[in-house]
Amino acid sequence: MRAGDFDDASRRRARLMAGAQRGEAEAYGELLNEIGPMVMSFLRGRVREAEEVEDLYQEIFMAIHRARHSYDAARPVEPWLFAIARHIVADHAERRRARRAREVVVAVPPERAVESDAHLKPELEQALRRMSGEQRQAIALLRVEGLPVEAAARRAGTSPGALRVRAHRAYKVLRQLL
Repeated sequence: MRAGDFDDASRRRARLMAGAQRGEAEAYGELLNEIGPMVMSFLRGRVREAEEVEDLYQEIFMAIHRARHSYDAARPVEPWLFAIARHIVADHAERRRARRAREVVVAVPPERAVESDAHLKPELEQALRRMSGEQRQAIALLRVEGLPVEAAARRAGTSPGALRVRAHRAYKVLRQLL
């Protein structure tokens, strides 16, 4: 098909694309507005999920922008445009197939095996006995009861900074002993 064989709409899109290639923002905007519905219709006929349609729509327009220099103004825009769109949709379908091939669908997820930490209990009790009462209290308030530092400090009758120091020293003792 040569430039003389275009219909009026196709000739208009070719002129707009040529303007876009020259950096004319207004022509580029008009072109994108004009081809948008065609691209959306193309995608809706090939992709089921609405979110994927939106993602592919954006991806196609990015690809058009990156490839705009490759358009030949002597030819209609539509074959060039839909070649890009078909390529994007085919890549998407291939990525989807590859992802599905790696997925394993199970009716009930497996339970995680939990290792018993019973062997640590005597060591932990021994380590806690070697701490000061204030350090044990800091561990109990912050880790066992899960209180925020400010609340734990009020309960311990000290400042948040002092409680953090006690907790830090307690953790250090635990690391050394365990």
